[in-house]
This record gives sequence, structure tokens and C-alpha cells, in this order.
Amino acid sequence: MKTLSEADIIAKIKQRTCFSATITGGAFTLKIESYEPALSVAIHNGGNLRLELAENCLLTKDERYYEEDPFTGSFIAQQPITITCHDSRYEYDLNRTPDDCVYKTAWGREVWKTALSAESVSVSLEKHAQFYRVMDSLLEALSADFGKCIVYDIHSYNYQRYERTDLPVFNLGTSTVTTENWRPLIDTWMEILHNMKVDGVEITSAENDIFSGKGFLAVHCHKQHPDVLVLATEVKKVFMNEIEGTEKSPILLSMQHVFNTSIQNNTASCF
Repeated sequence: MKTLSEADIIAKIKQRTCFSATITGGAFTLKIESYEPALSVAIHNGGNLRLELAENCLLTKDERYYEEDPFTGSFIAQQPITITCHDSRYEYDLNRTPDDCVYKTAWGREVWKTALSAESVSVSLEKHAQFYRVMDSLLEALSADFGKCIVYDIHSYNYQRYERTDLPVFNLGTSTVTTENWRPLIDTWMEILHNMKVDGVEITSAENDIFSGKGFLAVHCHKQHPDVLVLATEVKKVFMNEIEGTEKSPILLSMQHVFNTSIQNNTASCF
């Protein structure tokens, strides 16, 4: 995979150049096969933790993996514009504000053997900021070209930690959407989610049920880009054993195919 600096990536976006590259340092890969009014992102797909942090972390790689969103990158892989992130949310969480994106505790557990130095935190904060600078540049370009843009913000969630047995396979969080003008597009995506056919899974869907879409990516995009709709979509981890961290191959393969096709169909119907 080609490696490009942030400046080179932004320059290519401004020139409307199609390319695929990993940003210097390896934090994420941006692929642009064609410029279209839709961007798909998997911000918690990766689990990379730089060496100084891995050596200082109280949690094992498997324990961290449990809270990651593995395979979400594959749910968007066939889309023309994708950002797939490779760093662990334990290094910096792109769905939290800069003030809160470097964990001290996570899900009730201490994360670090010794407190992180200011220098170490600064490195993580710069990676967080770098992602959003690239994201903003791309959204500005797509909004300018097409007038509006959809961001498919794809996550997955552990469901066995909850007592509820009726948690939806797909949850769409829309609480940060600022205008009812987007309601027809939201309803269309909800209908597509509800009608997905995944092998071995009885599909259920809900809006603002287990999650309401209050993550920083949605907050940032809706605040900074009024012509952008973020569809913050959570997928129940029915495609894997969330405790053991292993995939359920038939379900995963079906989910990957159906999800990619569904995003393509939704974008086509909206524009």
C-alpha cells in the first residue's frame, strides 16, 4: 500500500485525484475510486497500539480486541470512498472529543500501568487531529461537488454484556442530526437495514435504541458540515463470538456482502 503524508493526501483531494494510500505513520487508509456524494468510515476497525503504549498497557491484546469493532472495515470495503482506521481506540478514540479521547479508564478498568506522559498524550492527540483534518478536507470537497453528502459511520457492539434479549441487529443513532430535512434519507436507510437478508440471522433494526449516535464523529460532522448527514450505524456482533474474538464465517461472509450492497443501493436511491 502506498504511503502518503497528510499534506499530500489533502492536495490530492483538492485536485480530485483518485488514489488509495495509508497516511504516514499508519493510522488509517483512505481509498477514493471515484468522487461520489458518500463516504464510508470504520473508525474502530483497527487494533494497533504503538510500542510505548503497548508495553505500558494493563490490558492484553485480546482484552482490548473485545472493545474494538473488528471486521467493520470489510462492511464498507467495496464502497468507492472509504476511510479504514488501523489504530486502536485505546491509543486515541476518534469517537470522543480531543479532551476525552485518550483513556485513563475504559469500561470500568484502569488502562495504564503508569500515567501517560504529556509527550505521549500529545502524539495521540495529533493523530486524532490529523484524522479530522483529512476528514474535513474530504467532506468539504464532496459537499462542494454534490451539494450534500452521506457519511456511513459503521460500528459494532457487544450484546452479551446486556440483560436484554431483544437488542437490535442494526441500530441507527440520529440524535445529533440537526434538521428534519434529512428525515427522508434516514427513513430510507432504516428501511434498507430492516430488509437486509443475512444468512442465519433474524434481522431487527431500531433507531436510537441501544445507542443514539452521540459520538464525536457525528457531532463534529453535523456541526462543521451542514450539508453532511452521518448515519451512525451499529451492528450487533452476531457475525462473531464476542467473548472468544472468533468469526462466525458463514454469517460474516453474508453480512459483508449484504452490507456493502445495501450501502450502494442506499446511496443510489438518495441521489
